[in-house]
Amino acid sequence: MKRLMSLIAIMGLLLSVAFAGEMDNSKQIPTRDEIQEQYRWNLADIYPTTDAWEKDYAYVESNIDHLKKFKGKLGKSAKNLEKCLSESEELERKLDMLYVSAHLLKDQDTKNSTSQALASRIAALNQQFYQERAFLWPEIQEIPAKKLNQFVEASEYLAQYRHAFDDMVRQKEHILSEREEELLSMAGQMASEFSGIREALTQADIVFPQVKDEDGDIIELSYGRYYALLQSKDADVRRGAFKGMYGTFDKFKNTSAATYRGSVKKDIFYATARGYDSCIEMALDGDNVPVEVYDNLIATVHEYMEPLHRYMNLRKKIMGVDELHLYDTSVPITAESEVKYTYEEAVDMIIKALEVMGPQYQADAKKALSSRWVDVYETRNKRSGAYSWGAFDTHPYMLMNYNGTRNDMFTLIHELGHSLHTYNTNSTQPYPTANYSLFVAEVASTFNENLLMNYMLKTMDDKKEKLSLLDQWADNLQGTLYTQVLFAEFEREAHSLAEQGIPLTVETLSDTYMNILKSYYEGVLTIDDEYALTWSRIPHFFRQFYVYKYATSICASTDLSKKVIDGEEGALDRYMNFLQSGSSDYPIELLKNAGVDMSTPEPIASTLQLFNDIVTQMEELVGE
Repeated sequence: MKRLMSLIAIMGLLLSVAFAGEMDNSKQIPTRDEIQEQYRWNLADIYPTTDAWEKDYAYVESNIDHLKKFKGKLGKSAKNLEKCLSESEELERKLDMLYVSAHLLKDQDTKNSTSQALASRIAALNQQFYQERAFLWPEIQEIPAKKLNQFVEASEYLAQYRHAFDDMVRQKEHILSEREEELLSMAGQMASEFSGIREALTQADIVFPQVKDEDGDIIELSYGRYYALLQSKDADVRRGAFKGMYGTFDKFKNTSAATYRGSVKKDIFYATARGYDSCIEMALDGDNVPVEVYDNLIATVHEYMEPLHRYMNLRKKIMGVDELHLYDTSVPITAESEVKYTYEEAVDMIIKALEVMGPQYQADAKKALSSRWVDVYETRNKRSGAYSWGAFDTHPYMLMNYNGTRNDMFTLIHELGHSLHTYNTNSTQPYPTANYSLFVAEVASTFNENLLMNYMLKTMDDKKEKLSLLDQWADNLQGTLYTQVLFAEFEREAHSLAEQGIPLTVETLSDTYMNILKSYYEGVLTIDDEYALTWSRIPHFFRQFYVYKYATSICASTDLSKKVIDGEEGALDRYMNFLQSGSSDYPIELLKNAGVDMSTPEPIASTLQLFNDIVTQMEELVGE
C-alpha cells in the first residue's frame, strides 16, 4: 500500500513537530458534541455506518488469498497480468478507505476503544495483504522487457502501470526473488520495532521534571510545554526548560544510543540485502534521486552561513543581550501579534491570498474549507497538531486544532495546500499514478504559505506587524532549511560511520552532532554542552534520510511561488500540471516540468538569497 503508507508518513511527520499548540490545562476543553457540526469533519462521506465499514472489511478479508490463483501465471498473458493487478488494486483501495476511516475516527477521540479496535484490526489485515501479494512484483520482473511492453501496448489498463514497470526495470537488480521478498516483507514489522521502542521510551517511560513558568508557578515539563517555554521572554524560564529536557534525555542516553544504533543497522541490512553500496543510495533510489542532490543541499547551505549569523546577531540586538544561547532562538523577537482571526476570517484571508491561483483553485479551496473536510477546533481527547490525509476514493480530510492565531491561519493554508495537491492528483490520475512522492509532498503546502505571506506583507501598513511577519518567515526558513539540513548532515555522517564499522556509541553520536552544530553556529551562539544529545530527541532520525525533503521542498516551492506571484508567463499552468501529475514521472522530472530543477544548487541558493533579503528588510525596519 505505497500510497497509503506515504500519506501516513506525511501525517506522522506533521504531527511530530506540532506540539506547540498544547492547551492550557486550566481551561476547559470542549467535548465533541459541543462543537457545531459545520466545524467537524464528516466521516460519513467515507462510511456512513460502522456496518458499512465492516462490510468492506469482510470483503477484503475473504478475498485476500484469491490473489494466489495468479501466482506463476502473470507472464503467460496480458489478460492474466491485468486481472491480477486490477483485483489487487480493488482490495488495496478498500484497504485505503478502511485504514483512513479507522484512524480518522481514532484521532478525533484517542480514548475511544471502538475506533482503537478498528485501527488495530485494519493494521493486521494490511500486513496480511502485503504478505499474500509478495509474489507480485518479483514475478512481474521476471517477464522479459519486450514481452512486458507488448502486454502494456495490448491493454489500456496496463498502460496505467507503464511508469511503474519502467521504474521496476530500472531497479531490477535490487528486487529479490519471490521468497526473499516475502522474507523481507515478514521482517518489516520486526524492523519497525526500533521506532516503536523509541516512541515507548520518549512518550511513555520518560518522566520530565517540574520547572517554573513565567508566572513563577511550578509545572510539569512536557514536549508541548517545552516548546512554549522556549518562547518565554524570561531567560530563566527558557534555561530551566532546556536543562529539564536535556537533563532527562541524558539519563536515558545509553538506551537511546542502542535504539538508534539498531535502527541504523536495520537500514544497513536492507541496503546490503538489496545490493546498494550505501544506505543513502537506497533511500534516495526509490525516487530516482541522485545522491548528489543530497550533497549539493548540504554544501550550498554551508555557503550561506553569513545570513544565518546576521539573523542571530539581529536577535541579540533586539533582545538586548551580549550572549545568545541556542535555547534563546525560539523567542519571538517582536511582540507577538495580538490580532485574532475567527475561522471564517482566516478562510476569507486565505481565499483572497489565493486569488493569484485563478478562479478554479479558489473555488476548490472554498469547497475544501466549507464542506466539512476540516475538523477545526480542539476537543477533548482529540489528536494534537495538524495534518491532511485521505484515500484515493475519498476527498482529503484536514485535522486542525484552530485557536485563532496567525500561526493557526498559516497552518490552515499549509494543510489546504496538501489537500488540494491530493485532490487535483486524484481527480486527474488513475490509481496507479496518484500517489505523489514524499520528495514533493511539502511543495504544495509551503507554496501556499508563501502566497499568504506575500499577500499579508503587501496589504499591511503597520511596521511592527510587518516586522513580526518577516520574523515568522525568517524563522520558518531557518527551521525548515538550515535546521533540517543540519539534521540531514548528521544522518549522513552517522550512517557513514556505521557502514565503516565504527560503533555508534553515545560519545560517537554526540561528538558527531556537536561538530556539525558548531559548523552552523559557533562564534555567534553560545552552544551548551547538553546540545550534543539532540540526536536522542529527534524522532525523524528513525525514518532514514527523510528530513532533507523538507529542505528541498521549501526550495522548490519558494522558486515556483515567486514565478506565479510575479506573473511569469506559463508559470501557473505549469504548476497546476504539477499538482495533477501524481507519480506519473520521477519527482525531479515533475519539478523540472513545473519550472524548477532540483538536481542543481540554483533553487537552494535562490531560497537562501531570499532568506538574506528578508534579514536585510528586518535590519532596515529595526534601524528606522
